[in-house]
Amino acid sequence: MKVLKVELEGLTASFRYPHFLVGRQPTYIMPPPATIYGHICSACGEFVDPGLIRFGYCFRFEGKGDDFEHIYQAKVAGRYDKKLGCVKNIEAELVPVLRELLLFPRMTLYIDAPAIIDMLSESFRRPRYAVVLGRSQDLAAYRTADVIELREDESGYFEDTLLPWSYRTHTALGTAVLMPRFINPEDRREVSWERYITLRHRVFYGAADEGEGANHMIRYEGDGPLWVDPETPSVKDMRRAIAWHTFVDRDHGAEGVE
Repeated sequence: MKVLKVELEGLTASFRYPHFLVGRQPTYIMPPPATIYGHICSACGEFVDPGLIRFGYCFRFEGKGDDFEHIYQAKVAGRYDKKLGCVKNIEAELVPVLRELLLFPRMTLYIDAPAIIDMLSESFRRPRYAVVLGRSQDLAAYRTADVIELREDESGYFEDTLLPWSYRTHTALGTAVLMPRFINPEDRREVSWERYITLRHRVFYGAADEGEGANHMIRYEGDGPLWVDPETPSVKDMRRAIAWHTFVDRDHGAEGVE
């Protein structure tokens, strides 16, 4: 299977939990799918049909830190201002907050989009807008952007990746999170949410000694094909596998192990 493989690195990244509005701003330890969609559209310079794309990634960072920053909190005023000679409609107050950052992030992004893979390949080689990961000030850079051939295999390993929630029956490792899956560009208040698993361990799928430890996934009859990247390091004669995600539901969605 041909996919676009993009390698990205940066200095900082922060993916704010959207439900934390005051106080310290924690970050997801991996980019939400909605962030990945925005990143792809930024490279293309236009909104891409989300139904044409599925993706997977490997995401790493070297540590965490807190950045002390100021934000303006606006509120309805309605009071008469003598200096302005009119009634203020809003007032803004400067509020200091601590924002959690991920330091020196690195991401390998795999994009499966047969109908537009040539356009995406050209876009990532010549991105329309500045390359960022997360916030607009989190500048990043692409190391490579190449079309490669994934290999279907009976076994592989997952590590430092985002797993679909359906993988919970395959492994007890990883942390359950609720992330924005897709934000409607025409109405940003319309957000679809989905449960995922952030996996920072290495787990093996389809290994010869399957079931002999917590770092082995349970394999079920009827699991979909497993696609591995032949360019990744070999561990126990296995290559890194890709867990696929979609932004919107489609007939051949990426549910289950693939």
